[in-house]
Amino acid sequence: MIIKFAPAELFAAMPPGNPAPVPIGEPVSQIAVRSFVSKAASTTRTGVWECSPGRWRRQVLAAEFCVFLEGDCVFEPDEGEPIQIVAGEAVYFPANTGGVWTIKTTARKAYVIFDEAQ
Repeated sequence: MIIKFAPAELFAAMPPGNPAPVPIGEPVSQIAVRSFVSKAASTTRTGVWECSPGRWRRQVLAAEFCVFLEGDCVFEPDEGEPIQIVAGEAVYFPANTGGVWTIKTTARKAYVIFDEAQ
């Protein structure tokens, strides 16, 4: 199934955010998501994500490819050096990448989450 979407349209209709599941200190980031699940592989989904400033532990442990459309943030992987990410940059997270997000300014990204075993 082909999925085409305009991120701006999805952001305009974004549901209210929810608190980050594992926040670290204040402020607690609010995270909102609009996504589509693949009919061929239920572990694959794509969409847009928005997160307000704060610090929290990453909860998605599937592989992910994303393009940051707005924002300034740092991802500190459990193994390796911190990665500064700004709007216009793309990032690939291998499966089981754990770490801590520090969102400095509201971040928005378009993403694909998938199971690398398929």
